[in-house]
Amino acid sequence: MASSIVHYAITCELIKKRHFNNPSRLKLGSVLADAGYNGNSHMKISVAGGHKKTYDFEGYRKMYGELMKKDDMYLGYYLHLVQDVIYRHFVYDKYHWNPMIPGNAEKLHKDYAIGNYYVVQKYNLINELIIPTDFEKESINQICKFNLDGLVQNMNAYFVPVEDDDIFFFTKDMTDEYIAEAVEYCIRELDNLERQKEGIDGYINAWDNAPRSILESTMNTRDLGMYRIQGTKRYTLAGRIYRSDRCETLSMRDKELLLSRGINTIIDLRSEEEATAKPSAFVHDNDFNYCHFPIIEGMMLPRSLAEVPISYMEIAHADCMKNVFKTIANSPSGVFYHCTAGKDRTGVISAILLLIAGVSDEDIVYDYAISREFNMERLEAFLREHPDIDREIVLANENSMYGFLEMLRKKHNTVEQYLLDLGINDKETQLLRNKLMENE
Repeated sequence: MASSIVHYAITCELIKKRHFNNPSRLKLGSVLADAGYNGNSHMKISVAGGHKKTYDFEGYRKMYGELMKKDDMYLGYYLHLVQDVIYRHFVYDKYHWNPMIPGNAEKLHKDYAIGNYYVVQKYNLINELIIPTDFEKESINQICKFNLDGLVQNMNAYFVPVEDDDIFFFTKDMTDEYIAEAVEYCIRELDNLERQKEGIDGYINAWDNAPRSILESTMNTRDLGMYRIQGTKRYTLAGRIYRSDRCETLSMRDKELLLSRGINTIIDLRSEEEATAKPSAFVHDNDFNYCHFPIIEGMMLPRSLAEVPISYMEIAHADCMKNVFKTIANSPSGVFYHCTAGKDRTGVISAILLLIAGVSDEDIVYDYAISREFNMERLEAFLREHPDIDREIVLANENSMYGFLEMLRKKHNTVEQYLLDLGINDKETQLLRNKLMENE
């Protein structure tokens, strides 16, 4: 995130370009989010099955949209969040910052210290931060608690001269570039708000989290919840349907997590040979309803990347697929389905379920491609044993899922027709849809 003084500078530049009723309140709001503690001051939320994070712009507008129109502190707070998401994409996407390299974070913070005082000088900033004596009465306190004394101390520190030094990454030119971009974007956002147009979309501006399996006992367990339903601001329901790789052992923590979320129907998609070689941890656990529907169709290794969608079509039309969807539809609560790696058989079923819920092709492909990161260690080991195999066939390539979706539509036109052709009636299709979305 950008430093408080950079937010302050952006706000001061905005004041030069636009009229605000109370610039002092705007300035306070612009740095207030950085003073939050014991709470989620930046209103971060997880989306895309928990694999992306973003700022809840929609939630903030719902809470404080009316206050933003008449109180510039609430507007400044909102613009702070807007500036932070711009900053993330500026640093990570535009300039490819890598915080994982040891020492990089410490060097960047040194850059910030140099750059912060540069900002004070370059933009002729004056420390005019005013804290209301009755701040505890402000509605913004619903978000979190704020350390106002700490905020004042930090702001004062920005105005203390620092020794200039070599810059490691975040140059002064980059600082100016970011401030200019942020000012321009904030002006557009202000125009949209004034015209009562839709504001910034948190989902579109989300960023990737580090990949992490929901279960500690597996490598690739994920939730089909929190994907945007096309044409709405609604998301697929979390904690209803889990996709996974094989689960040979189940820790007590994982078992408690699944049961607490009502996930007690288990569908094993592996062949008889696979299931016998590595038995599922759920087979003899009476707390779970274990179902074995072996899918062997489409499991021959494709000869080329172009043939992967064909193999996925074979999976989609496997003899057991009707039983899979009927079991999901009629399960009394949550469902956990898996194959070996959680990529191909599991990926096809996941794509179809997300299609039923109205999720975009782009998000379906994103959900599929996550398996590339989750399975990297396992699949790299396979590739070392089989060096002649094209790695793109084995790893989750986006084009494979795009190709499958295209083939499915060409053959059946709609996902509903596919299910009907498979033997799933309209009532069961609606039950499948209800697993991931609630009626409006």
